[in-house]
Amino acid sequence: MFWVTYRQFRATLLGTLGVIALVGALSLLASLSLRNYAFGSSFGQLDLCYGTGSTACVAQTTLTATTLLTAALPFLIGLFVGVATFSRDIERGTHVLSLSQSVGRLRWYFCRVLIVFVPVVLAMLVLGILFLRVRATNNVWSSFSGFEHSRFVFPIFETSALAPAAYTLAALLIGSAFALLLRHTVGAMVLTLITTVGLLVLLTAGLRPHYATPLVEARPLVDVVTTGEYVGYGSSSRWTVDSNYVDAQGNKLTIDYNACNEDQSFYEQFDQDPDETYAAYEARTDELNRQQIARRADCLAAQGADRFEVEYHVDSQFWRFQATEAALLLTLSALVLGVSTLLVRRLRP
Repeated sequence: MFWVTYRQFRATLLGTLGVIALVGALSLLASLSLRNYAFGSSFGQLDLCYGTGSTACVAQTTLTATTLLTAALPFLIGLFVGVATFSRDIERGTHVLSLSQSVGRLRWYFCRVLIVFVPVVLAMLVLGILFLRVRATNNVWSSFSGFEHSRFVFPIFETSALAPAAYTLAALLIGSAFALLLRHTVGAMVLTLITTVGLLVLLTAGLRPHYATPLVEARPLVDVVTTGEYVGYGSSSRWTVDSNYVDAQGNKLTIDYNACNEDQSFYEQFDQDPDETYAAYEARTDELNRQQIARRADCLAAQGADRFEVEYHVDSQFWRFQATEAALLLTLSALVLGVSTLLVRRLRP
């Protein structure tokens, strides 16, 4: 049975493993090419290499492309491997031959899981570890937004370490479950895509910030007005998940920023008089800036603000977050696997 299953899905299996291997090889080669270039640390910006054909540019673009592809691979594999491994036989009725022989239903199902699904999941695990090593070698942690630089953000987290394998396993089993339920390839693919993408959004935006209790940095109002609210957001050493003005009891506030803005007449005072020396102008504008900072801080305090709190997770928790997300996906996969076994038992020749 195992040999027959391998022969039947050999092209699908080898093709999928070939794509994964190609992505890994391209990423490794691009990483080696960037080791001697300082700007390799800027990885992630899609517009860095427009209009140039240098080696560094090609390597940079390759890393960007392979990262995007790796983020999409679990969902593509779920569609074209997870669904097709079962739906094609069921639609054509060729599963009748297997189920009418001495082969049991569960053996028929788990043969495909072991022969097709398991090698693909293991290959994605190797790819995730490779990406982790590639980024560590080049210190490339910036995200595609160009704002965050944390390993916890999309797509860095989803393409590193355990995440690619965990997402691929979930997508494969979800795809197979929909194939057994609907017995229709296109319908199963549509539902698989909606479910897996929804799962990604739920974990990334909804659950991941809560895998651990965030640390809190409290900043005085004067410091926030002076340096801005976004200080520390672009650090690779931590992942900022929330920031708010709070009152003395720690309750979050909604601030009316317009109420704290200066009128046009205030900014007209920054114009230098023709007979004013530069030293006098600099001293006067410094005093105006100090007055503005004090008034803005008083305005925030008048609205109930006591301080500005930034909630964040430190980079050292990366593996804890990876293990937590992998555990959630494995739990979901086990539940889907249980549902699939029930569907297989009810599958009629």
